[in-house]
Parts: sequence; structure tokens; C-alpha cells
Amino acid sequence: TTAKLLLICVLAAASLLASDALQLGPAGGSVGASCIPGERDTLLSFKRGITSDPLGVLDSWHKEDCCQWRGVKCSNRTGHVHRIHLRNLHLDLYGYKIDNTALVGGISNSLLSLDRLVHLDLSMNYFEGPSGHLPEFLGSLTRLRYLNLSGIPFSGRVPPQLGNLSNLQHLDLSRNDGMYSRDISWVARIPNLQFL
Repeated sequence: TTAKLLLICVLAAASLLASDALQLGPAGGSVGASCIPGERDTLLSFKRGITSDPLGVLDSWHKEDCCQWRGVKCSNRTGHVHRIHLRNLHLDLYGYKIDNTALVGGISNSLLSLDRLVHLDLSMNYFEGPSGHLPEFLGSLTRLRYLNLSGIPFSGRVPPQLGNLSNLQHLDLSRNDGMYSRDISWVARIPNLQFL
């Protein structure tokens, strides 16, 4: 009844807040195993590709344990980086990013070294890099189950290499008016896709 409904709402809100704190809070990620040094180096290489961070989102990306960095989540058991969640949450009333809040730069192919990465959310930032194209190498992150690049102003063709992401369940390329695809047959190679 009303009390049960209220309890469900409170529990759902608490779950969402805990999830956001884990993904985006200043302490960042995991409790348990420490970051693997090679994966820390990979993340630092990715950070070097970011030319502007107006809100200091990556300020914690200097601590020894990268599992404690904001937007990074590691396996509690192995220390491998499993998630990078750097979505820009500063949006206007219409759901569009506020320009002076977004990360700016390119997506470094150093991410290919994160062979346990299952979740990558770089959405609502300016990660189009100098080419302006969605990087083809993202199709080599074959363990990914979640990829959100919405709101990044890419231009050009959607790379068919994304069809190599056979474990992908969620793919969001929305709010990318400059991208196109004349042949989307690559989508058929992603059997577990639930959201496109």
C-alpha cells in the first residue's frame, strides 16, 4: 500500500545515490584490491589526452591507487579496471551539456590495454579529438557490455568495427548529429544488444 510504495521509493533512491557515489564521488571506486600498475599507467595516458577539465573531474587522478580515482571502478578481487564512467552530468533544462563543464580532448587508444573493461561512459563531453571521428579502435574493446558516447560531437561514419563488440548490451551514440551510417549490418554481429 502507501507505506510499501514509499519504502520502495526510498530504497530505489538510496540505491541510485550509492551507485552515483561509487561511480562519480571523489573517492571514486573500489574497496579491496589495489590498482594494477600497468592499468594506472594506461589511465594516466588517457588523462594526458584530455586538454581541458574545467570542473576538476580528474583531480583525484594522481593518487597511487587508481581504483580510488573519480569515475574509475575496479574489481574488488583482482584490481583490474572494470568501469570508466566520466559522463558530464551538468546539463541544461533541455538535456544538453553546458559547454564550460565538459571534459575536452581525445579518446586515447591506450584504453586498449584495459582488457577487463566492461563499462565505458564518456558521454556529454567533447572527446572528438583532432580528427572529429569516433575512433575505430573502440571496436577492439571486446569485453565491453556498456558503451555510451552520446553527446560527443563526432562527425563522419559510424565505424563498423563496433560490430566486433559481441558482448555489448548497451550502445548509445545519440545526440551525434554529425555521424551517419549507410550500412548498419554490423549491428547484427552484436547478439546481446538490448539498447541502441
